[in-house]
Amino acid sequence: MKKTKIFSLILSIILILSFSSCKPQEENPDTSLDNADETQISVATEEVEVSEIAGYEAQTSENSQIGIIVDSWLKVISIGERDGALSVLVRNTADFDVQYAVLSVVCDSKTLKFPMATLTAGSNAVLTCETDVKFEKEAQYYSWKISDKVIFEEKLSLYPEIFEIEGADGILSVKNISGKNIDGKIYVYYKTVTDGIYAEGTTYRICIEGLKKGEKIQISAEHFKRDTSKVMFVTYVQ
Repeated sequence: MKKTKIFSLILSIILILSFSSCKPQEENPDTSLDNADETQISVATEEVEVSEIAGYEAQTSENSQIGIIVDSWLKVISIGERDGALSVLVRNTADFDVQYAVLSVVCDSKTLKFPMATLTAGSNAVLTCETDVKFEKEAQYYSWKISDKVIFEEKLSLYPEIFEIEGADGILSVKNISGKNIDGKIYVYYKTVTDGIYAEGTTYRICIEGLKKGEKIQISAEHFKRDTSKVMFVTYVQ
């Protein structure tokens, strides 16, 4: 029986600029890990209250709505800058995983947007404004809203009974251990995590054009770092 695990088109469109090539690596570096579960770098599920996380610097803004919960699930913990760009530290207070959403805020009659992808329940993330703007101390950041929200319809899975996934800097290795050929495309999604927090709204992915039973392939994953990347989930077509 064929099994299809494909999520909505929205995530694919938003993340397309971040996706890596499907071309296998010719080199054979050591991608083994001490414990396969360690590829799943832990993510803090409690509220985070720190002034600096993964290059993020919280700023004081007396004229802004900070600490509010938007759309009954996303808490705006603080506002500040990351690498000189306007950013916000947020927390998913819900019990569901968000596939994609856009957080927006009005500032001086302008609407600023902060896209996010794969924000799991209870997790914290630093979101950067999609336009090149900086934090303004005297500005008022009001009227926070959520748009384009898509919730995962199924529980995220790595299908450990089907795939064995290992990683090294710039490379992901995937092996088919299911005992059956997989003819359709396989996608592996991952995010950057620092200090237990998603360091950006972006989710990256690599694709594999099918795997024969027992076959192992290495794929270029430009944004994958052994110590700061978390494999989020896998989708595939049998």
